Amino acid sequence: MASGPRIPFSGVMLVILGGLFLADQMGALHIGQVFHTWWPAVLVIAGVLNLIERPASPFGPLVMLTVGVALLLANLNVIHVGSVWKLWPVILIGIGLNILFGQRGKG
Repeated sequence: MASGPRIPFSGVMLVILGGLFLADQMGALHIGQVFHTWWPAVLVIAGVLNLIERPASPFGPLVMLTVGVALLLANLNVIHVGSVWKLWPVILIGIGLNILFGQRGKG
């Protein structure tokens, strides 16, 4: 089955977000309060799309997804921001795992 050119969804999403921000800046739309609360959902969606587009290199998308979920939960008052920052060593663990397991396919 022949497939046509793939459209990178993350690029499409960035173009749409840029257009929304531009319209907000120019006064055509007013997305302020809604976006102030829900902007981390953009990171979550981008992380999921990047995982779908590049399943062989999941580290970056998983970091984006984790940060997006944590910030979204903080904005919705499910968790406190202070408790999110206590988890910063998870980043070091993730980088280490990426170094360890990311080299397997290259050797």
